[in-house]
Amino acid sequence: MLSFIRILTLLSLSSVKIHARPTAADGGQLILNPSFSSIKDLTYVDSPPKGHINRTLPSGREYVLFVPDGYDHQVEHPLVLSFHGAGGNSSRQEILTQLTLPSQRIDDKPFLSAFPQGVDNEIWGMKHIWRGAPYANQSVDDVQFVKDIILDISQNYTLDPTRYYATGKSNGGGFTSLLACLPDTSSLFAAFGVVSAALYQEALSFAGCFPSRAVPIIHSHGIEDDDTLFKGRSRSENWRFGPEPHVDNWRKRWAIRNGHPSESSGEGKGGLPEPNEVYHPHHNTTEERWTLGKAEVIAISVGGLGHSWPSTEGLDRAGSPNQYANFNFTESHLLPFFSRQQLPEEFLGQGGN
Repeated sequence: MLSFIRILTLLSLSSVKIHARPTAADGGQLILNPSFSSIKDLTYVDSPPKGHINRTLPSGREYVLFVPDGYDHQVEHPLVLSFHGAGGNSSRQEILTQLTLPSQRIDDKPFLSAFPQGVDNEIWGMKHIWRGAPYANQSVDDVQFVKDIILDISQNYTLDPTRYYATGKSNGGGFTSLLACLPDTSSLFAAFGVVSAALYQEALSFAGCFPSRAVPIIHSHGIEDDDTLFKGRSRSENWRFGPEPHVDNWRKRWAIRNGHPSESSGEGKGGLPEPNEVYHPHHNTTEERWTLGKAEVIAISVGGLGHSWPSTEGLDRAGSPNQYANFNFTESHLLPFFSRQQLPEEFLGQGGN
């Protein structure tokens, strides 16, 4: 049905290499698998390569693609883009998110994952960063980079264009939030997952957020986060990166954008709507849901957790010593949420090029 977006000709690109899965012991570095050297060595268009593929686009921007063993070239598969935090990298983002574990599924299907690499800003002395922050590198177009990645993958693999998803952590979470706010990318991705996001003004966290549709969002944040504070930062604090909203208020504003009525369960401060559903899925964890609008907003607040992607192994060391959770966010919450979300077909092709 959606074959019009498929381009099944595999490009011969000598810069693409297949790698073994990175591990925490590797320090996040990809290890070359000597059994493959590049895509141009693989002659079967009907069976493009699987595993880890380092990709450099004509713009010079880079990302790591992971294609699972269960990929079937005759079947449309979901795609997840995951953005690292400031100073992070593609390989570390893969490790801490657990997106490429063999058991992971979206809508009961194996899915492709792309881990883009941010750029530096020498003026700020910042490495590997994204738009949506005061320290962003204004000389590059991160939003176009996102669109280029999706086009690049779709030219080589069979994707389901109603099941593109974006997720990110910290500065990458702020960038993911920005993508949800923009008219074009809000109708490119089916849903967004945001973890411990840096919700600066440049991520449109206070004003200027005008998505083209109601946007499904899931947001996780550690109560003990001392980097992107749960309570936010006021202008009077003179934080060098500017103010940040209280996490609760940011979530409620998304509920309002999605059409959730403030009168459903009373009103919070400033007329912001309270969630209509509240659960405690894990010890010391609260899940709040705003589901009465045109798209749901899911909020996970994790007690005792710092600036980390929640996992039982404490894979995200940015929140040390509070990097451990008693659940794995990706498996328990993110992927089930993505599985429920599919881009309405009327928005296909509206995400721009």
